Amino acid sequence: MEQILQRNQNPGIRVLVVWEPILPTDWRSPTSATLARIADPRAEQFWDPHHLVSRELKNDLVADGVPVDGHTSGGSLWDLAILYPHGTPWTTALPAPSFFGGAVVTVASPLETKLRALAASP
Repeated sequence: MEQILQRNQNPGIRVLVVWEPILPTDWRSPTSATLARIADPRAEQFWDPHHLVSRELKNDLVADGVPVDGHTSGGSLWDLAILYPHGTPWTTALPAPSFFGGAVVTVASPLETKLRALAASP
């Protein structure tokens, strides 16, 4: 993600990074070294030990008909990139995303392509 942000300097881009316990090694909040992986000031990072964000996003995505199978662990979404266009209101029900996919490392290229296309559109 850090490389995508470096190549796309649009100040309007905002990234929400949610760390949550999924793997057996995820028993505590991320360390400073982990958080430093995404140092861009447009990124907000936080620890969600109870999967609250994952649960709400999953409910919205399923309601919008986005297939989430294969992107969950124990019912929680994880290792995903979800892109909403600029101006999306963060209300109780989000619209369908412009991009949804994971694992993040494998979808970096199509995510960046979609991000550029959205930035270029009026």
